[in-house]
Amino acid sequence: LLCSALPFVRQLESRNQRYPCALNTLHVGGTIRTCQKFLIQYNRRQLLLLLQKCTNEGERQCIQKSLLSCSLTEEQSQSGDEEDDDGTE
Repeated sequence: LLCSALPFVRQLESRNQRYPCALNTLHVGGTIRTCQKFLIQYNRRQLLLLLQKCTNEGERQCIQKSLLSCSLTEEQSQSGDEEDDDGTE
């Protein structure tokens, strides 16, 4: 049902402002884990393509520096009733 509705989404609205958008389905998976595995591989391929398109070493180093400076931070839940994910399935 969701996959059939996504092509009809043309804009998103926030605070009475409309933003044009286009949504593309990259993968349909049976579990969150399979979707995560797909996204890891997809992002690796995209990064390789991006690095291959660099015209000089400066661009390449800038991209690598940006990637190395990325970090994930864990946000505290406001309600405190969310369970911790211990990674087991």
